Amino acid sequence: MGNFVSFDTADIVFVADAFIDDYPGGAERSTEALFKTSPYNICKVKSKEFNEELISRGAQKTWVFFNYREIDHNLIPAIIKNLYYFVVEYDFKFCQYRSLELHRIQTGDDCDCHTSQLGKIISAFYHGAEHVFYMSEKQKLTYQKRFPFLTDEKNTVLSSIFEEKDLVQIENLRKNRISAGHNEKWAIVDGNSWIKGIDISKNLLDEQREQYELIGGLSYSDLLRKLSEYKGLCATPIGADTCPRLVIEAKLLGLELMLNENVLHADEEWFLEDLDLVEAHILGSHDRFWSTITQHVE
Repeated sequence: MGNFVSFDTADIVFVADAFIDDYPGGAERSTEALFKTSPYNICKVKSKEFNEELISRGAQKTWVFFNYREIDHNLIPAIIKNLYYFVVEYDFKFCQYRSLELHRIQTGDDCDCHTSQLGKIISAFYHGAEHVFYMSEKQKLTYQKRFPFLTDEKNTVLSSIFEEKDLVQIENLRKNRISAGHNEKWAIVDGNSWIKGIDISKNLLDEQREQYELIGGLSYSDLLRKLSEYKGLCATPIGADTCPRLVIEAKLLGLELMLNENVLHADEEWFLEDLDLVEAHILGSHDRFWSTITQHVE
């Protein structure tokens, strides 16, 4: 499973701006989780290293594009014409800011990028894909509202993807939390991203006279351990967060949740189920992805 090989011997090529060894962000963790359960030989290619030569050499391979800000968009017509490819969409790449809210913050206007050259290129790229995988229903609908030709027949909602070992750690921490108890404070997880809305969370908890602490700067494993000590998680992103892993982790740890409408998966049916069903849905993401890929590869 997850056999990393050279380009020439690969069955499947993963293309992304960064992988887990470069930057351990949420998108990179999801990409790595899919890599770990691959039944095929995989080569990883950085977006900035993708070129015409690889298109020519990889015409018989299956390609999966993740985050690809650094790819030369002039190559997209050649990808559509020559490659057999899938897309995993983590945000909103038809927008020049990859976020409708950030677009409004930066320009003062509502995003109309779907009518721009960028929007047309990205929508053509997705239309030419064998299949597009989204993180949440609302994210998918945001695309389909702007590009009605991106039909349900060629897309699947995955949600964020987890490695089984991480879910095992989360379950063990939840069991320990049940036996050992927790403090009565809320956690706000700090980070470098503008989207997290830290000040909004602080103000919300202040208004409700709830105690809270800001946590961050920890390894992934230590963050899960620290998070499990709290009463709940407050997460109020400024813009649409397609399927934030942190919220799923907090729920599976047994924390209370205080969220806003920008947590796009918060009202999806699977997320409102009991924890065993939430975990089953998360684990099922691997099968939803690889069964779709396999149908085409075989």
